[in-house]
Amino acid sequence: MPPIVGNLIVIALLAAVVALAIRSLWKDRRNGTHCTGDCSCCGGCHGSGHSHEPERGGDR
Repeated sequence: MPPIVGNLIVIALLAAVVALAIRSLWKDRRNGTHCTGDCSCCGGCHGSGHSHEPERGGDR
């Protein structure tokens, strides 16, 4: 198999993965299930224990 065919297969697979990721992000945004980081907008993070602040470790 010539090297160009292998390269084309890898490029096609990468393009498919990127297309699926963009499609997933687009669908989440359209359905309103994405997190914008602005908890005053949705309030979804308040009960989940999720914080947008970096965790501080150890004794400071």
